[in-house]
Amino acid sequence: MTNAANQTYISILEKFFECVDSETLFDSSDSTYFRRLRNEICDALIQLLIWQRSFLEAEKGLDWPYEGFRKRIFFFEKQAREDTDPFIQKQAGLFLARLPFPRQWRWLAQAQDNFGSDSEIKALLKLEKQRIEEKLNKKKQKQYMLRHFCQILKKPRLPQEKGILRIFSLPYLFVNPELLKALNRLYFLYVEPPWGVLFRHAWLRPFSTLADPTLFGLNCEEDAAFLRSQPGILTTSLAHADFLEDDNILDFEKEKRFDLIFNATFDDMARKRHAYMLELLQHPLLSRTTALFIGRGDRRNVDAFKRQIQAAGLSSRVTVKDNLLRQDVPGHLAQCKIGVQISLHENGCRSIYEFLRSNLPCVISTSMAGVNPAIINSQTGIAAPDRDLVRAISKALQEREKFTARNWFLSHSGSTHSSRMLNDQLKAIFLERGYLWQEDIVPLGSSGASRYVANLHYERFRPDFKELLKIFQEQTRLPIPLAVD
Repeated sequence: MTNAANQTYISILEKFFECVDSETLFDSSDSTYFRRLRNEICDALIQLLIWQRSFLEAEKGLDWPYEGFRKRIFFFEKQAREDTDPFIQKQAGLFLARLPFPRQWRWLAQAQDNFGSDSEIKALLKLEKQRIEEKLNKKKQKQYMLRHFCQILKKPRLPQEKGILRIFSLPYLFVNPELLKALNRLYFLYVEPPWGVLFRHAWLRPFSTLADPTLFGLNCEEDAAFLRSQPGILTTSLAHADFLEDDNILDFEKEKRFDLIFNATFDDMARKRHAYMLELLQHPLLSRTTALFIGRGDRRNVDAFKRQIQAAGLSSRVTVKDNLLRQDVPGHLAQCKIGVQISLHENGCRSIYEFLRSNLPCVISTSMAGVNPAIINSQTGIAAPDRDLVRAISKALQEREKFTARNWFLSHSGSTHSSRMLNDQLKAIFLERGYLWQEDIVPLGSSGASRYVANLHYERFRPDFKELLKIFQEQTRLPIPLAVD
């Protein structure tokens, strides 16, 4: 997309903010105009905060849209609550419901109650349902074990002590409010949305309506700041790859056959930015750099990427290894000097932690959502805006001996450290809410269909999983078949 097109999206938001500040926004009495305006703003936000993040970072800063809505929420709240004109009240409420204002999910719930028959709200809810169905239809698996997307960390001992249920995948399976209430009677919920939240995942709002707050694991402040403004939500920076397994035998003396490694699925190359990585490799500073691309993906997508490599004239410098077994990945990492990760958005990006565990310094884009900036430091690598990525990669290659990425990982991250930190946070929440805490959670992992570090932990909770399945079957029509084993 051209910079001119991106500037148009910036201008849409600027004009909207100017109309609010001049108090001319509600000069119109045309509901079609307001609906079209909200659609334009939502489209601009999707482009700027998802697909054109590096442009937004360079032009305005990644927090600029959120700050704009934070500064102006009081104007809309006043109009929604106090204006004597029902038309303006409704339009203000719809702006609050559809845009990433603080407490947006509460306003959306109110809009459903107050304007549920309105065509705009009906269209929004229909689209939300369609997106969930599309996600499920894309899944290759047609039956799921419960442990494929959730993990019992602590057994319920009611009435004094709830259990803890970790939801690490398919969070949209849980959006039925009655299902969540039934689960919450037994479990405190810890949710790690795989792609993070940004501003768009309003289908997660039922998690904010429970008797106990839901703890969301979100690796970056952008996601956490938005969710902390929602009632009934707590956040922690621990998520997904923070729980990468510690035990790992590595041959650090292997011959370094490749300068850099890029690890990302071939089934989502637009988000992972494979094509942009090929552009970087064509820069004069990296003209002799060799690269290994690994990742899982459909054969058609892998072949399409190989054709891109050939078209770019990089066949002699770029090697592709697809669909490796997870246990074989460290052996390939050991053949590389540094790792590079430039995805648009993640949540606790696994490949970064795998690089660090394998003692590879990592270069990342600062515009990437879903990364805790503390993990990229003088020991572990370089974070740079897109315009400086080539120089950052070149510098990391030249100075890689000064980094001590594995030492940092062993001291600050991995399953043992992160599980202990999460345990302490959950214990504090329990005690604050008056629950007993008689047993710690089991260690968390980040690998495979089951996230248990030890099989014996899964076996311990097998009876509880059977009860969990009954709750699913009683409370909701399951869009996909579920089983315990």
